Amino acid sequence: MKLVRKILTIFFWIGVISIWVVLTAFVNNTHHHIVYNSLEIKFTKDNEHQLIKKSDVIEIIKDLGLVQGVTLNEEINTREVEKKLNTHFALENAEVYFLNTGKLNVNLSKRTPIARLIANDPRDNVYIDEHGLLMRTSDSYVAKLPLFSGEFKWSDSNLVSNVNGSLLSEIYNMSRIINNDPFLKSQIVQIHINNNGYFELIPRIGNHKILFGSSDNMEKKFKKIKLFYTEGPSPKELNLYDTLNVMFNDQIVCSKIN
Repeated sequence: MKLVRKILTIFFWIGVISIWVVLTAFVNNTHHHIVYNSLEIKFTKDNEHQLIKKSDVIEIIKDLGLVQGVTLNEEINTREVEKKLNTHFALENAEVYFLNTGKLNVNLSKRTPIARLIANDPRDNVYIDEHGLLMRTSDSYVAKLPLFSGEFKWSDSNLVSNVNGSLLSEIYNMSRIINNDPFLKSQIVQIHINNNGYFELIPRIGNHKILFGSSDNMEKKFKKIKLFYTEGPSPKELNLYDTLNVMFNDQIVCSKIN
C-alpha cells in the first residue's frame, strides 16, 4: 500500500512539473509574438511640478528602440526601459510591463521637490525633495518653491545623498515649515544665507528684509513673523520699514527707512 502511494505521489509531481513546463513554453511563445501596439503612461504618484512629462517618457522609450508595430522578442527588454527611467532625476520609481494585448504599461512615481537652492554658479543649483534628497534642476521647467540663495556647492556624488550636513538639514526643515503654512508660503519668496550661516528672508509685500538669524527656535521665530504681519502695520505702512529682526527672544525689532 505504501509503495502504491509512493508511486502515485511521484506521478503526481511529474504531472505538475510537466504542466508547468508546457504552460511556461506556451506563455513564452505567445509573449514573443506580441506586437507592440499601444502605450499607457500613469503617474501613480504625481505632483504639480512638470519636471518630467509624458512626452519626455515617450521620447525615452523611442530612444531605446521601442516603437509601435515591432514584435516583442528578447531584444525588447522592459527591464532596460525601467532601468533608464529610474535614472531620471525627477522619478522615484518606474514599473514597465507588456500586456498580452500588446499594450505597454508604464507606471511612474514622481519625486516631490520642496525647495530650490540657487548658487552663484548655476551648475550648483539643485532641489531638495520630500525625503531630504538632493535632485538636479531642469533647463525647461522651474518649480515654484521656497527659494534659497547662498554660497552652495555640491559634488555630483552629493546629488544622490541624504541631507546630512547641518546647513542642508536646516534648509530642509525650514522648507517644510514654509510649505505647510499657506501664509508663509505666499509671503516668503526668498531666503538668503549669508557667510555667517544666518538666514535673511525676503517677503513678497514690503521693501524690508527679515533678519532671521540661525535656525535655532525656528518655529517660534516664524510665529513672531506671522504675528507681525497679521497684527502689525498695514501693507502700505510696511514700505516704511527697512528690517524686521526676530533673532531676539520674545521680541521683534523693527527698523524704519531713514
